[in-house]
Amino acid sequence: MSFFGFGQSAEIEIELDGAESRKLVEIKQEDGRKDRYYLYYDGETVSGKVNLSLKKPGSRLEHQGVKIEFVGQIELYYDRGNQHEFTSLVKELARPGELIHNTSYDFEFNQVEKPYESYTGTNVRLR
Repeated sequence: MSFFGFGQSAEIEIELDGAESRKLVEIKQEDGRKDRYYLYYDGETVSGKVNLSLKKPGSRLEHQGVKIEFVGQIELYYDRGNQHEFTSLVKELARPGELIHNTSYDFEFNQVEKPYESYTGTNVRLR
C-alpha cells in the first residue's frame, strides 16, 4: 500500500541474454540458505534487457533517468559500512523524463574485466 502517493509504481525486471543456457552456481549465504547465481568468466560480455512495467496501466511515472550498473566489491564482515569497489561500470539507458507505458531497454557491458572470482569466507565476501 502506498500512503500519500509515495511508493513503488513500477516493476523492474532484468533479463540476461543466454540465461537459459548459462551455468548456475550455488553460493551459501550468512543465514545458511543457498542462492543460485549465473556464472560469468573474465572477459565475457554481460548483456540483456531491463523491463520497466507500470503497476497502474495508463498512469505516468516521472523519473530522474534510468541506468544500470555493473559493480564488483569487497565487503569485510568486521567493517560492513566500508566496501571497496574494484569494478564499476555504468550505462545510462534513458534521460530524465516520464514513462507513460511499459518500456524495455537493452544493455551491454562489452568484454568485462573481472579480476577476481566471487568468494565468501569467514571474514570477507567478494562479489
